Amino acid sequence: MNNIKNTSLENGIDKDENKTSQSVIDKDLSGDDKNNKYKIKKEKDGNKTAESVKNKDFSGDDKNNKNKMKKEKKVNDHILLRLVKEAKKIRAGILFGSLLSVLVIACNMAAPRLVSMVIEEMNKFYLLRQSGGVVGSLIASVTDILLITFAVYASKGVLQYLKMLVMNFTVSRHFTCAIRIQMSDKIKSLPVSYVDKTQPGELLSRMTSDVSIMGNTIHNIVDTVMMGVIQVVGVAAMMFIVNWELAFVVIAIVPLSIFLAILISKRSEKHFEKLQAKVEKMYTCVEETYSGYATIKAYNVEEAREKQAREINREIYDSEKKGITISSMVGPLITLTNSIAYVLICLIGGYLAVQGSISLGGVVAIILYSKQFAAPLEQISEGISSMQRVKAASRRVYQMLDQEEMKEISGDMPKEIKGNVKFDKVSFSYSPDKSLIEDLNFEVKKGQKVAIVGPTGAGKTTIVNLLMRFYDIQKGIISIDGVDISKVSRESVRDLFSMVLQDTWLFKGTIFENVAYAKDGATREDVIAACDSAYADHFIRTFPKGYDTEIDEGTSNISGGQKQLITIARAFLSERSLLILDEATSNVDTRTEILIQKAMDKLMKNKTAFVIAHRLSTIVNSDLILVIDNGSIVEIGTHKSLLEKNGFYAEIYNSQYAN
Repeated sequence: MNNIKNTSLENGIDKDENKTSQSVIDKDLSGDDKNNKYKIKKEKDGNKTAESVKNKDFSGDDKNNKNKMKKEKKVNDHILLRLVKEAKKIRAGILFGSLLSVLVIACNMAAPRLVSMVIEEMNKFYLLRQSGGVVGSLIASVTDILLITFAVYASKGVLQYLKMLVMNFTVSRHFTCAIRIQMSDKIKSLPVSYVDKTQPGELLSRMTSDVSIMGNTIHNIVDTVMMGVIQVVGVAAMMFIVNWELAFVVIAIVPLSIFLAILISKRSEKHFEKLQAKVEKMYTCVEETYSGYATIKAYNVEEAREKQAREINREIYDSEKKGITISSMVGPLITLTNSIAYVLICLIGGYLAVQGSISLGGVVAIILYSKQFAAPLEQISEGISSMQRVKAASRRVYQMLDQEEMKEISGDMPKEIKGNVKFDKVSFSYSPDKSLIEDLNFEVKKGQKVAIVGPTGAGKTTIVNLLMRFYDIQKGIISIDGVDISKVSRESVRDLFSMVLQDTWLFKGTIFENVAYAKDGATREDVIAACDSAYADHFIRTFPKGYDTEIDEGTSNISGGQKQLITIARAFLSERSLLILDEATSNVDTRTEILIQKAMDKLMKNKTAFVIAHRLSTIVNSDLILVIDNGSIVEIGTHKSLLEKNGFYAEIYNSQYAN
């Protein structure tokens, strides 16, 4: 018989029944103490997962841990370079914004010189008048310069406004949009195991909060840092043209300012990394609380959830406070060094003016230039500070984007499929250190209804996951009509199956749209026929709008049984060769179960169907029953023959229907 290593019930639950990525709250729907303990355990595990998301390792072995650490170090070392490469996609907007910035800088450099010329003309006018010389009109002498000065300042305002539009709406918006599209495409290429083992809040946090931080900061790299450097160089050159001595006083402060900014900013990076991890944790908490709202109310655990949210919020507050406190020190220190420069300019400039080495207009020009010299330094310091935050956010985004994708395989399944399925010496495990299935063999003929039964954690859903290629086997062959499904694309394999899960999934939209989702170009008549076969047509027509009834986002306006029937109707509409029913009737009442069974017997003719159920009344008419225990097929036969054997199946059946 097939040799399967034993796995505990709890491991079976974790690895087999949890593949639909239910939230922590939803995992506890029974009232017994065992499940309550299980719920508490899962909540603690979930919290640990959120806290350790940065170093999370899905494989568990030491080799993969080391590889992942090397990958994270590589991302950390080249994070800014990678951001710049990402920005190449919007280089047209960046170049235009840079051109506008250069023009703004040109206006900044011209304005102080024009102001100093006005002051020199005024000073010359009053000196001539005091000495009794020939005095012309002051207004006439400064009008042209004042008009030019006004035009320069007005142009600066217009250019700054245009630059803001380009950088904010073109650069940031397009950048964040491209990143989110890239992440969305990445999710479609990731294996199901990644989604199974990743909290929804983690993905939400990375696609919203982290990407927004990247988008809000990308223009700082271009605007405040790159353009700030240009302005610093340009202003420095103008100061040396006016007076090299005062220019040297201002320039001498630069190394100290930059050194302080970099030193302090590095200390804030670790706190921003912790902040993003805590925000991710809060996303998970909110998502779980919302999705499990009814359960929380039923068990009166509102205070516990509120306490958990407060604790996470406190952690967010502490991390943000430390990060902002440290990074906020940069601005005041830069301002302090600039203030020192102002004092020195006034003292030395006054002395030089008395000595006749510089004019009064020159001193005013240097003071104005020093202010312009200080502004980009402060912007650069703020940019350096914000870069620590964007590095933390970018690292988390790129960790997700750098996940190993599923290998793409070309080739399709044949268009005409009979439905013969064979498992040949199949071995599989979710974790390398815990083997689940070894040397599994069975064969299903065309049109047979196959039931897979066994205790929780025995490996029933695992077989379906392998059949649908949600997970790939380590050894052996799974074939459909003799075609090895590992040699063709996953999409072509899944196109052969209709699937009804025990956890119904409906989206916000009309009932018609939800059912028609299964088939492109489905007509209203097709949808009605499918619903009629699933015994859903009657209750749908009782709604005021019938098939146009809008299902709300939480599907709270229809019952659980109605949701189940709609998903079954969706499977009927798809008209595929193979059918999978995972606990298909476990969430409906007895009367509806009987109606569904009659419909199944009629609609599953000439289709190969796999039915997974704990309620054995749903599979008594199956052509073949596979009895699984600890991942191994321990019995094969029909309902009648298995009862006559009086083995494991008979034991399960009698435990349910002994009375």
